[in-house]
Amino acid sequence: MYVDAGWILNVQVEVSPANTPIRDWGALHCMAERHKYERIADEPYYEEAPARAATFLHTALRLRPFTDYNASIGIACVRAYMDASGTPVNPKPGDWAKLVADIRSDEADLQETARLLREWSA
Repeated sequence: MYVDAGWILNVQVEVSPANTPIRDWGALHCMAERHKYERIADEPYYEEAPARAATFLHTALRLRPFTDYNASIGIACVRAYMDASGTPVNPKPGDWAKLVADIRSDEADLQETARLLREWSA
């Protein structure tokens, strides 16, 4: 699935009030680029959909590309990406709020976020 900054902006339009300004264009582009399949020392990472989708929420919360609604936009990107990948997530009530709080407080890193998405898609 092809994702770029335009894809994220389309998701943003669907879930946040009109004219939510972009605070940091570099962070927005990082949010789009970070999800791509990569290799380090010939070892794959971000290979599966939950790991790639996790980068959207993690990056949105850590780098805050938008002036507001970063959590909502990040979650919407996760949902759209996972749905398009054929592995929709179905967390219990309150799970998103806890995950957002845990990422913001450094209690959940990218690996933990991906693990939860895997669990929620099972």
